[in-house]
Amino acid sequence: MTLLEELSALAFASAPPSEANQAIARAREASAHHGVPGLSYEVALPALGVDAFLLERALPKLVYFLDCRGVKLPHTPGIFVSLFSGDRLAFIEAGAFVLALAKRRGLDAAEVVRRYGEQGAGDPPLLGG
Repeated sequence: MTLLEELSALAFASAPPSEANQAIARAREASAHHGVPGLSYEVALPALGVDAFLLERALPKLVYFLDCRGVKLPHTPGIFVSLFSGDRLAFIEAGAFVLALAKRRGLDAAEVVRRYGEQGAGDPPLLGG
């Protein structure tokens, strides 16, 4: 199973990207936590190099984002990834997304936070690119 197939299997919902605004609104409602609408973290996959992009760019950025918000992995209530891939938009609970990517790197939640979180050894990832 490819990494993208593995992530797609974790999706709690999906939609065509052309319906992104409405679908994300529905996913926010479905992911509401304590009456607060869910938060969408959007990831748009490139046409080539999907695995490298997910493992080397998306994973560090998402972990940094979550850690800076005070979210303790792997529990990410109310936060989901909106994963844009070609003609599909998949919604995946953020903690499950991180754990799947971490597993592919041979890491656990604590180690990804140590490496990529706010207090990580390196500089924070560039959030814009």
